[in-house]
Amino acid sequence: MEVAAEGNLFTAKPEPLADLLSDIHKQKVALPEFQRPWVWEPNMVWDLIVSVAHRYPAGSLLTMPVTGAVFQLRAFEGAGELKARPNLMILDGQQRLTSLYQALYRRDGVQYKGNTYHFFLDVEMLMTKPNGAESDLFESALFYVKQEKDGRRFRYEGLQPKYELTTPQHEVAAGAFPLGCILDAAGSLDRWRQEYLLQRSTSEIASFIKRSSEWDHTVKPWLDRIRAYPFPVVELRADLPLGAICHIFEKVNTTGVPLDVFDLCTAILWAQGFPLNKEWATTRKILEEKLPMQTKPFSGTYFLQGLSLLDSFDRKRSSPKRDVPVTCRKQDLMAMRAETVKRWWGVLVKGYEETAKFMAEQGVLAQRILPYSTLIVPLSAIFADLRHCKGDVGAGAAWPKIARWYWCCVFSQRYSSQIETASAQDFEQVLGWIDGGDPPEVVRTFVFRTDALQEITSIRNVIYKGVLCLLAKGGAKDFGGGGKLSTALFFDTQQDHHHIFPTDCLARLGISDPRADTIINKTLISAAVNRSIGGHCPSKYLDTWRTRLGQQVFDDILKSHLVDPEMLSSDNWPGYFLNRREELRRLVQTACGVTLPPFSDAGDVGVEAEGEEP
Repeated sequence: MEVAAEGNLFTAKPEPLADLLSDIHKQKVALPEFQRPWVWEPNMVWDLIVSVAHRYPAGSLLTMPVTGAVFQLRAFEGAGELKARPNLMILDGQQRLTSLYQALYRRDGVQYKGNTYHFFLDVEMLMTKPNGAESDLFESALFYVKQEKDGRRFRYEGLQPKYELTTPQHEVAAGAFPLGCILDAAGSLDRWRQEYLLQRSTSEIASFIKRSSEWDHTVKPWLDRIRAYPFPVVELRADLPLGAICHIFEKVNTTGVPLDVFDLCTAILWAQGFPLNKEWATTRKILEEKLPMQTKPFSGTYFLQGLSLLDSFDRKRSSPKRDVPVTCRKQDLMAMRAETVKRWWGVLVKGYEETAKFMAEQGVLAQRILPYSTLIVPLSAIFADLRHCKGDVGAGAAWPKIARWYWCCVFSQRYSSQIETASAQDFEQVLGWIDGGDPPEVVRTFVFRTDALQEITSIRNVIYKGVLCLLAKGGAKDFGGGGKLSTALFFDTQQDHHHIFPTDCLARLGISDPRADTIINKTLISAAVNRSIGGHCPSKYLDTWRTRLGQQVFDDILKSHLVDPEMLSSDNWPGYFLNRREELRRLVQTACGVTLPPFSDAGDVGVEAEGEEP
């Protein structure tokens, strides 16, 4: 990362809230385009207004002068489209300033998830209390209402409307001052105040003067405190290196929706003339339309990591005598140039297309049973490089080796941690293996604890999901007779993991075995068939489905799930369980290309928690 020059890195000074919000409205202050949207809920805005009114610390703001086309900028939400270059950009403070701008500067209200909320101060409450400005009444007097679909606004007391606040006349009648008038330069605060005082005064001038004095004593101090609230503003030097700015921004962005490296790369590449966010949005839409469900949702960061793998490996291959590391770390992504991204973008898209076909072939029917979404990083880069260098035929010929590596990664739980390191190592080693070199380390050193199969009960576990995928890969059929499981059938029939030997039946048989909830006793079954199975013993539901589909047909379905029909139909739990666990051991053994040890039956039987995808 670049190091800033010597000297003061920033200056600090307080700025009145009224000036800050006015500058936002005039678009003198703006936001970097890569910032995430404003996300605060109305109750969070309420808390912030209370803090400001009481002059409690509400955090500092981090800003930087706009001196050149370093970042693409946008106006604050509610301030319209940006029409000219601002003077200052906000690196930290977006959520607070947007909240205050929408609540205190505009009569349009605060926008949140398609709804509009308006904030009011119950001045009637404040003015009926002596010493109101010094009392703790502000929290009680501050409230907000949700605008109805027809545009009307009501303050509710319980479930009943207390009064309407749709028009200024309604507000004055209720004594509910709209906070959107506090900083209005057009004079709406003075007009509202005057109308309110006139309505509550007699015809005598002395009455108006008295009420005006009460306003100045009980209401005005709160409004003045809000307007003059001094926000501490830290202004960075304009000549800080781009990488340093992004690093600072990431560290201070602790509220709202956190940024990831993709957002920072968006900012860095925009300065180089490449609109990463727009390009990714277009590519993502194309991928979502063309590729099946199991590869979704797509991650922009994963895509950037794939680009980094392709580029660093190409540089290493082009300079064999140079020590060029193959990498996809965060700092590597932020160092990529626009030319690099453009060069490999289309190549990686082809890799994603091949990855989708590969996953479908491996039985990954849906995102729900995808063992690791993180594996798409090295997998898509491997296929991208193969198609780029060897064409479609060369990529297809490599499938057996890639499949073995893939399942060794799943059943060794390799991608549960240190994902960037594993991705870089595996990408380079798998390609080397395909070219005649040694197998990847994860294949050469693969070890699997067989007893895990009779311990894992959660579908969050990658081994659990891996077994379900291998069953589908091996030709598992729909229990309802609908044919071989596919992505379309998975969703059409609402397939999910369910018990084969119902636990209610085990209870009636007087059997208590915690292994009944493990993957040994689970498989993919449609919602309708699972409802028909209920808690019935296998002997009963097998009779039902053998009659409905034919005995041979249903028995073949059970066999496709590695279930012995005769063991199951006799309600022989020990025999069924021991048979199926052995079948699943062989299933994993074949996929990983190694000989697995037998079950020990001596370990503690429990719920496996390790190896879950982060």
